[in-house]
Amino acid sequence: MPFEAVKFDYGNVEEWKGYFNELKDLARSCKEIVEFWEELKRKCDGLTFKDLQEDFDYSTVLLGGVDSSGEYKERSLARVYAVLFGFKPENIHDLIEKLKRCLPPTTKIVLEETGFIRFVRKILDKVMSILKQAESKKLIDSADVDVEVDYYGILSDYKKLIEILENFVNNVAKILPNYNQKSLFVWTLDKLTYRYMTTAYPKLRDERVFELVKDVLGLEVIFSPDVEDEKTKRDYEVYSYYNGSIGRELVELFKTIWNAFDGKYQPTKKALSLIFPDIPNFKKEFYELVTQVLIRIGWKFPENIKVAGEDLKYPGAKGDIFKAEYRICGIILVSCYISDCSTRGNYYSYETKCNIPLLKLLDDLSPALFLLNHLLFDLKISQNTLEIRTPNTRAINAWKYGYFDNNEWKWGIINE
Repeated sequence: MPFEAVKFDYGNVEEWKGYFNELKDLARSCKEIVEFWEELKRKCDGLTFKDLQEDFDYSTVLLGGVDSSGEYKERSLARVYAVLFGFKPENIHDLIEKLKRCLPPTTKIVLEETGFIRFVRKILDKVMSILKQAESKKLIDSADVDVEVDYYGILSDYKKLIEILENFVNNVAKILPNYNQKSLFVWTLDKLTYRYMTTAYPKLRDERVFELVKDVLGLEVIFSPDVEDEKTKRDYEVYSYYNGSIGRELVELFKTIWNAFDGKYQPTKKALSLIFPDIPNFKKEFYELVTQVLIRIGWKFPENIKVAGEDLKYPGAKGDIFKAEYRICGIILVSCYISDCSTRGNYYSYETKCNIPLLKLLDDLSPALFLLNHLLFDLKISQNTLEIRTPNTRAINAWKYGYFDNNEWKWGIINE
């Protein structure tokens, strides 16, 4: 099925150079936050409130929106600094009481590395790793990213802090497959057959274009069918990104961002919601969007294929399938080794014989591999074995039988 959403010229190296410069915008946003936090830590961590005030008036940042009983008001400035940056009095009640009684405010000020700061660091590390590879491939002039942090300006003007955080959220969103055509292209290539890849993206039939994309992103053959016909062999070669490649690191970047905003209780999303209460669940947004694409074309998961994963309806290991590994002989799946736990809690391991045409299975899986690999399931294939794993076997069953009238097709995939 041709996929019309991606309209950029993926065979043009200049397009890829522009993409990596877009990534630099995200790196700058991350670095600005990290360097501001590090300066806060250098100047403030471990000092008393009294000593801190000799350098700058931090009272608004540390106490803005704190009531007389020492409680933070919702979305107050002090709460934002405490939750996002870990910048706060060690004991807020002690500080408030001392100030009320006009006693020397000797309460210690601490700066903790919050979940939000760890997330920003993680994104920065991933993006810088990608940019360094892009530099080595001469896709950008330099991986260096310079920022100037107006430390006292940010502390003095809440609007500047909001602007920095807003730029960060926007740049995070802009690099996701939800909104970025180049990222969507990268996301859709992993674990595809050459046949489906070139059907979805016809320009890849041009060997020059294919080699360019392969070199930029790091595609390699992970499975080649045991057939003598060269066209069939080429058509059903399965490509994936090798570990450490630009493509693999981009896929991991997308997953890291999606997971950080997946559900209102995720620490990063919860923290940013203090300022941006309507920040979306990007993973849910993407999953529901591509689900509608697959439903429209009538795609269903092959009914005769066993899938390894948890059954989230039952507690503990009950109902879980720990392993469902098929053995490949030629172009046929000839047996499946299964290790599972019944819904009553009994453990079993056994092997069943089967006769499943492998090439047809790859064709049947391709539309969902194109859009939902790493979300609904993960295909693991080698020359001798094939296994499909999922976060929730009930989500797979929903796709087998078209059960979309309840939420089981989302279970374990996304959090509300």
